[in-house]
Amino acid sequence: MPSANNIAFTAPINPPGVTPVIKREQMWAGLLLKARSAETFIPDAIESTAVISETTDPSTENTVIVREVVFRGSPQKVKETVTAYADARVDFEQPSGTYIGNIISDGADGELYLTYVFELKHPGVSEEEMRALYAKERAMSGKAVQGTIDVVRELLKEGKL
Repeated sequence: MPSANNIAFTAPINPPGVTPVIKREQMWAGLLLKARSAETFIPDAIESTAVISETTDPSTENTVIVREVVFRGSPQKVKETVTAYADARVDFEQPSGTYIGNIISDGADGELYLTYVFELKHPGVSEEEMRALYAKERAMSGKAVQGTIDVVRELLKEGKL
């Protein structure tokens, strides 16, 4: 029985009629802000984010952030390593093996998309519990992607990004 739910969700960053139009560099700046302040983007799920360190990997020049996140409903701090691959991908890895990727990609006609990929680990959980978690996590994935896009757009409107 699998002990992880693997989920991916994609949404257009600039569907027809929405303003302001978000440029790739603005979406990238938003994802970097999300790495440092997750509660700004998903306040229903994350209570706080504390950046422990921020360095540049000398061999790749990728930004590496180590942070502690407190999820709502849990007093426990979860340490995450966040690696930013400019200007396309941000990976979040937890000690449990849980992995989340945020990816900015291009469509065939130059449109921008945001995809979240989740490998959510649940060791020792029954098959029935895994199915229930999958339904909940699948719904959450769509909200997380669209919510991130909406927050970036709102920050742009407010001149904060």
